[in-house]
Amino acid sequence: MKNIIFDFGGVILNLDISASLRAFERMGIKQLANSNGTRYRDPVFNLHETGAVTDQQFRDAIKKLTNQTVTDDEIDEAWTGMLLDIPKDRVDYILDLKKKYRVFLLSNTNHIHQLRFEPYFKHRFGFSFHDLFERVYYSHGEGLRKPDNEAFLNVLNQSGLKAVETLFVDDSLENIEAAGKLGINTYHIQPGYKLSDINKVLS
Repeated sequence: MKNIIFDFGGVILNLDISASLRAFERMGIKQLANSNGTRYRDPVFNLHETGAVTDQQFRDAIKKLTNQTVTDDEIDEAWTGMLLDIPKDRVDYILDLKKKYRVFLLSNTNHIHQLRFEPYFKHRFGFSFHDLFERVYYSHGEGLRKPDNEAFLNVLNQSGLKAVETLFVDDSLENIEAAGKLGINTYHIQPGYKLSDINKVLS
């Protein structure tokens, strides 16, 4: 193994997707997604995640889903409510991995979330989130999202990686299965994990 590609939310960053769903419910938007937030009823969420709509277009679409008067800031607070903390031991572990492996990030995320978690990381750890990796691939920046094959192939091709030499780490079984079908080695994160558990497939 020469390369490791990490997912972000649920792997490096702790998430509580239900917090955002509850916040949107208080805005009068019910049954917005399934319980784990992997399927949203309105297409604007996926469009936002692939950069096909702007932050403001996303906010305006949310306003149309509710009969309440809500502000842009209230929508941002609800949407980023799922973002919790990044434990220091995970950051230290990735920094240690960088001494031996090429380390990347492949995340389904959006610009509003990026504007929240990147300053948080800089304040907490004293350096840029991007410096934790050789390269960061955000779905909204690449126009591609997991589990689409193109999202994985884009990383392999742009960074010159061979699938057989690469480990992909994610908490989504759907994403894990998609990467595996492309010949990428995978490690499925389970509840109660320690990130260093992946040592068992690196050794």
